[in-house]
Amino acid sequence: MKKRGMGGAVQLEGRVAMVTGGGSGIGRASALMLAREGADIVVCDISPEAGQRVVAEVEALGRGAVGFPTDSSDRLQVQELTKAGAERFGKIDILLNNAGIGAYSTIRDLTDEIWDRIVAVHLRSMFLCSQAVVEHMIPQGWGRIVNIISRAAFRGRAGTGPYAAAKGGMLAYSRVLAAETAPWGITVNNVAPGTTLTPMTIGGFPSEQARDQEARSSGVITQPVRLAEADEMAGAVLYLCGPYSAHVTGTTLHVNGGSYMP
Repeated sequence: MKKRGMGGAVQLEGRVAMVTGGGSGIGRASALMLAREGADIVVCDISPEAGQRVVAEVEALGRGAVGFPTDSSDRLQVQELTKAGAERFGKIDILLNNAGIGAYSTIRDLTDEIWDRIVAVHLRSMFLCSQAVVEHMIPQGWGRIVNIISRAAFRGRAGTGPYAAAKGGMLAYSRVLAAETAPWGITVNNVAPGTTLTPMTIGGFPSEQARDQEARSSGVITQPVRLAEADEMAGAVLYLCGPYSAHVTGTTLHVNGGSYMP
């Protein structure tokens, strides 16, 4: 792998990245940023239309891409996705566990169905996808797994119980996975966004006033005070996948405008 230098080499030349939830939001932004840095992309999204739009965008950047409609919390679908991606590109180097959904429910209203689905889409998905790709990474002695967790894993907020629990589980499991896979040259890290403007969140902040209020009430201190953009999370993902983070594993990069300082 080449680091960017005076010759303009890209950071991820020759790499293949699998991105779950790659059809929109942070997943889409990350897929495009990794592609700009030389990676071919396996786009995993439960929406066929969203996935294919990102495939077209990646191909327009001159990189290879393939998309599969996949429920990343389903073992068989994940196995088929990983196999198909590896057959198309010959390997899987990078995994971004980004698939996610949101739900607001307090403990008194929380149902089994909501709990199970939120935990499945985040935590079970991370487990299944990571288990599938390490079998491709181990023989080549190199791999990068990056998980999109959340500030919610560190700071309690009423109504976010299953989401925060799932993200906290991802945090804990990432540390174990980092220790288990390190002997094979694999690193495992997390990006913890603060509130970020994506299709999943923007409905809750329909106006500039609502967005400004959320940024201020959540404790953002960077100037100007605002919510994060998906590309800012993608930049953190790129760092954790690239050559400059080779000595970083089992850690979490917080991108939240100072609203949580570990």
